[in-house]
Amino acid sequence: MYLVGFMGSGKTTSGRILSDRWAVPFVDLDLAFESMSGRTIRETFETHGEAYFRKRESELLHGTATLARAVVALGGGTFTFPENVRFVKEHGISVFLDPPFDVLAARLAEKAADRPLFGSLESARKLWEARRPFYKIADRTLDVDQETTPGDVAGRLALLLDPGYAGGR
Repeated sequence: MYLVGFMGSGKTTSGRILSDRWAVPFVDLDLAFESMSGRTIRETFETHGEAYFRKRESELLHGTATLARAVVALGGGTFTFPENVRFVKEHGISVFLDPPFDVLAARLAEKAADRPLFGSLESARKLWEARRPFYKIADRTLDVDQETTPGDVAGRLALLLDPGYAGGR
């Protein structure tokens, strides 16, 4: 299963819980990139640029093809590139975690320094609006609100799929 959505939507936290419940690997593309490169995404943007990062991110995504079954949290921009969308659609089920922007804004305010594309609340809203059409082409959408806990999201994600889920990621 591939988790799609804007930064702060809960892909990492909910994905970890779901992978534990299913006893399958969990991959967060952003964390994998930072671990492999030894740099934060922000540092990579500053030293090599976004295009460099997006190429490496796509390579990491393609590396998930070797996992028979896993939960993969995509970076906020990963699903906005057609080649990545095609890959995800060919290799698993995608689920868009869709909290309203005010929920995202509250979460992002806490970690704004870690987000290279978060300049201001206004710029984050514009980026969210630009990315939503891409996110909406995910196979499924899960509405998330302020009261929804990561455990609730993981439980709802599990219910989206048949109990005998064998559809790859």
